[in-house]
Amino acid sequence: MTCREDDIFLCAFPRSGTHWTWEIINMLTTGKLEYLSQPKESAMMEFHYPEEFDNIPSRRILNTHLPVRLLPTDVKEKNLKVILVQRNPKDVLVSAFHFLQKAKLMPFEGTFDEFFKMFMKGGLRQSWFDYTLESEKAVNEKELDMHVINYEELKKNTVPTIKRLSEFLGTNCDDEYITKVAEMCSFQGMKKANDEVKDIDKFTFEKDLMKSHYRKGEIGDWKNMMTVAQSKQFDELFAEKMKDSSFKFDFTK
Repeated sequence: MTCREDDIFLCAFPRSGTHWTWEIINMLTTGKLEYLSQPKESAMMEFHYPEEFDNIPSRRILNTHLPVRLLPTDVKEKNLKVILVQRNPKDVLVSAFHFLQKAKLMPFEGTFDEFFKMFMKGGLRQSWFDYTLESEKAVNEKELDMHVINYEELKKNTVPTIKRLSEFLGTNCDDEYITKVAEMCSFQGMKKANDEVKDIDKFTFEKDLMKSHYRKGEIGDWKNMMTVAQSKQFDELFAEKMKDSSFKFDFTK
């Protein structure tokens, strides 16, 4: 795929805050306090051939759940901006369970315990642990021009986190504008825009998915689903898999 010099690539494991970050980036790069009318999937690499992105005006914000090693070679060669969104995996697991229960396109009809076991074995198309460790390797080895955003930090310290993102993108928006972006991209603002602004006529499959994207958007919701035994089992696997990782995750409100 041939990339433009100012393309931005947004990468995240599913259910980590991609929609949220995508909308924020749009407001930062356009300088307009407006929600995009098209759904995020209109610029999602898994759903399109490269030439289908040709009509998207610059700066294009292309997004993907694919591992970073599968980004176009131009991303590295042209030193393009890459944003990696991370979220604590317990909340990712719970969010994915609820999402796939409602998504008619690819439903999961089993119990939460069955889904929990599948996630632990890396059964969500790819392992969260593999995805995260590969991404961290790319960050540490400076293979790409990457900026890491933590979902929990974006939730708790929204304005400073968006300000750092603005500086990385070179938009350097002032504090007043960033505060307005934060307000518009609150969970309730995003959910309302999802219901009232998005034009999904060209993405009919999205009609079912759109209803599933916004549920709570909270930190620590895993506590409402996981048993003590499941949480302990997850912690043991996390300690084993992430023992050499420097990434930090916030599991509490």
